[in-house]
Amino acid sequence: MPPSRQVIDGLWRCLCPSVDATLLAKALESPTLSSTSAIRSRPRVSRKDGLHRHRGVRSLSQQSYAHRANADSFVSPNLYIEPKWPQSQHKPGAVTDGTVTATEIIQATNDLTEVLNEASTPVIYEALRELRNHHGQHGKIRPIIQFLLNNRKEKPNPFIYESLVVANWDITGSADELGFIFDSMVAAGVEPSIGVLQSALKALAVHPDYLLRTDILRSLGAKGARPDKQAKFSVTLGLLRDGQFEKALDLLDELVYSDQWVPAWIYEIFIYTLSRRGFIEEAVRVMQVRLKARNQNSPSHVLPLGTWYFLLDECSRALHYEGTKLVWDHLVQKRIVNPPDGVVINVLNTASRHQDADLATRAIELLAERGVRLGLHHYEALVECYAYNGDLLNALQVLCIMEGADIPPEAASTRSIFLLFRRSPELLNGVKEMMENLKAAGYKIPIATVNVVLEAVCDEEPTVDKAFGMYRDLLHLCSSGPDLRTFQALLQKAQSAQTAQELESEMLMYTLKPTRDMYEHFVRCSTADGDLNTAFKYLAQMELAPLARNTSRRMWISHPTLVQLLKRCFKEMDPRAWAVVDVARERKIDLEIEIKKLLAEMPKETVVSDQRAQEEIAMMGTVDIAAEEALDFGDLKTSSSSAS
Repeated sequence: MPPSRQVIDGLWRCLCPSVDATLLAKALESPTLSSTSAIRSRPRVSRKDGLHRHRGVRSLSQQSYAHRANADSFVSPNLYIEPKWPQSQHKPGAVTDGTVTATEIIQATNDLTEVLNEASTPVIYEALRELRNHHGQHGKIRPIIQFLLNNRKEKPNPFIYESLVVANWDITGSADELGFIFDSMVAAGVEPSIGVLQSALKALAVHPDYLLRTDILRSLGAKGARPDKQAKFSVTLGLLRDGQFEKALDLLDELVYSDQWVPAWIYEIFIYTLSRRGFIEEAVRVMQVRLKARNQNSPSHVLPLGTWYFLLDECSRALHYEGTKLVWDHLVQKRIVNPPDGVVINVLNTASRHQDADLATRAIELLAERGVRLGLHHYEALVECYAYNGDLLNALQVLCIMEGADIPPEAASTRSIFLLFRRSPELLNGVKEMMENLKAAGYKIPIATVNVVLEAVCDEEPTVDKAFGMYRDLLHLCSSGPDLRTFQALLQKAQSAQTAQELESEMLMYTLKPTRDMYEHFVRCSTADGDLNTAFKYLAQMELAPLARNTSRRMWISHPTLVQLLKRCFKEMDPRAWAVVDVARERKIDLEIEIKKLLAEMPKETVVSDQRAQEEIAMMGTVDIAAEEALDFGDLKTSSSSAS
């Protein structure tokens, strides 16, 4: 005896997909089962395998006309009206005088089967119809339909099929289950109605499947129907969830510009999804469209505050200026929302990146109102904004505020001001007056402000004279006195021994001990036009001096300064030159080419009287200066002269 049709119907495979294995085993054992059975085997392929898989949904647009001819009696003209059954036919297992209402079925939480046993079949259908509008209750549809098929022996009908489609609106549904439902409808000769297809589009907004959605839209077109507004919303959200963001945005634009009212929650889904995927620019554009589409008489705070918070957080974290300023101006500035400190700091960084001094100031003020202790990174962002916009006075004022708040600015805090001086050197002419006005207004002038001015003057002028004069003019404005960086800026341009000695005296007056780099500058200046004894004194003190912070950890003077010192010693025939050469060789400093040149330039009578010079010449040989200069400049030509 062949198995009954109801057992192997595709509808059962929707309710219980695990039945496929059992049916296949029985089909292999049964010799009477024809290979041309109306039930087609549908492979259960995961979405991970891609879109190229067999899908029975092709029958949506390619059903046989024989099935369509028999389907008219099954399709209800109103999808929300329960099908009428012959009153004279008594269905086995039906309860005709049930006392349970549809509301009790919907609200049942424990044993649903016991409640259904006490309900009549029309009441159960009524419960199915009402469950369509109960969000979060769609999971009850499957057990109710299973009860109708098993206990009440109901035959599959269009309303049952549509209810199964509605069941897939729940998160427990799937696109595969929708495919099984359409397969079973084809096998039963039931043509999907327009309402079923549009309900399926809503399910595909939760469980996206591009191929199935395309087939459904093609079937709607074949029926001469166009998706209604809700169906368009479903298609748009399905594309968004499927990762086809450009198509989803295009459809949203069509809905907006076709003067159709788009619910606010659709905009919010777009904003959340696009922001999470990193498309901040598109999310901000959707928010702007949302603001323009709302009723102009409604205040902006009627929008969900969670959406505003989320967009501000994402935009400020990504340093997206337009989105950050949009939310700030609409809600934060009006004190409708109060973002946390971390978000405000991100807003401050965004304002600094895009040089919006006004936004940075408002962020700083909000943090200060909360009693947040501001640090260097807060004020530096504000200084950068003012400096980029050319507002030198406010930039200097922020540095003074930092000094007054016991947060002394560092050299890194003034780099933006140094770049401003480099772009606009004419500002140096009025900086003294600005600082005097700030001092008169009661601000504390930090030494970092004086240092950046001295750096800019030294960078602009070829000599140290103007910078030294500026140092004399501005020093009295600072109560803390100069620091090492003050003299480092001046020593960079110092060329004479007199200037170096004056700077050394200034340092000693303020109890500042020179670093090794500073002593090297003293050696260089003394070697240029000073006393060699003073140069060697500085060289000896250099060994005991500490290294400056963030400087290279070399243990002696640099190569150019060393060569300059040797030239001066050879010029004055100072015997201490050979001691310098010995120390340089011990420290692995290559001076052989320079020593050869210096020996070649020595007068013969000096060489005769200098035993060490004779030893060096004997060890190195006669020096060809032209050849050595050619080697020094990387000339690879072969020299015609050879060393003897």
